[in-house]
Amino acid sequence: MNGKRLTDNGRQIEKIKEVIKGDLLINHPLKEYTSLKVGGPADVIVFPDGREDLIKIIRYLNEEQTPYLILGNGTNLLIGDRGVRDVVISLPPGFNRLELIEGNKSPLIFAEAGVSLVKLVKFCVDHSLSGFEFACGIPGTVGGGIVMNAGGRLGTFEDAIQSITILDHKGKLITQKKEELMFSYRNLQLPPRSIVLSAIFQLKKDNQSHIKRTIQEEMKKRKKTLPLEFPNAGSIFKNPEGKKAGRLIDQAGLKGTQIGGARVSDMHANIIVNSGDATANDVLCLIEEVKTRVYQKTGITLEPEIKIVGEN
Repeated sequence: MNGKRLTDNGRQIEKIKEVIKGDLLINHPLKEYTSLKVGGPADVIVFPDGREDLIKIIRYLNEEQTPYLILGNGTNLLIGDRGVRDVVISLPPGFNRLELIEGNKSPLIFAEAGVSLVKLVKFCVDHSLSGFEFACGIPGTVGGGIVMNAGGRLGTFEDAIQSITILDHKGKLITQKKEELMFSYRNLQLPPRSIVLSAIFQLKKDNQSHIKRTIQEEMKKRKKTLPLEFPNAGSIFKNPEGKKAGRLIDQAGLKGTQIGGARVSDMHANIIVNSGDATANDVLCLIEEVKTRVYQKTGITLEPEIKIVGEN
């Protein structure tokens, strides 16, 4: 993040317009693109119209040595109040293909990075495929889910992956099979500045009624324990080994703690909600307050799961 505004360089913005077929927005608020609903403007947001468009813009930005930020549904993201100077590349509009493909042993699904997990789960139910029940209620995209190895008590992305296709920082397409991938808790190790474009998932046939029942039961539990009525970014901290971050925060007496418009949820201590008028700075200050209080009580330093970008 170099702090220099891209909008000061009219030549580069005009060149970006020439490079891509997709849409482009200038000085547009990013809070519209994040689930926390906070954050300042992006100098430029581009919406590539598919794979070839994305390759062109990545190669151009690399030639110009212009940094970029890949944006999915913004569900695990905190944008600073002063916004982002990098070129923001929004994948969902141009990377939405989802289809059933032939598999030798079991059903396979091809999904592009911009496909929402809501759409993916519904697709699996419609085709009587089991393996993504864990993703019900997670408001992210396939790309973000893979990068974060998102999941819950019923499973993770690692369990369903057969292969992924990425675009490296030079604009080269690379396909990697599951055995070549290094998954860990809430993480997939990828080459620097690479972008997940699509994945093939290996699932299994099951009774549709059974799949629906599992999802309904999982959603009931989520509604009882998650503050779905408030904007939030999901879990703020990773679980320390052998511990639950939410329990540590609760034991430190932090439920309901509020700074500005940001509040530690009364339902789930590892979630910070936007009570209506929060700023990114409110959220950042509350994150630091939680880290400090938990460390004072337990000696454990909580590590953020949420990605924090932009200027504040």
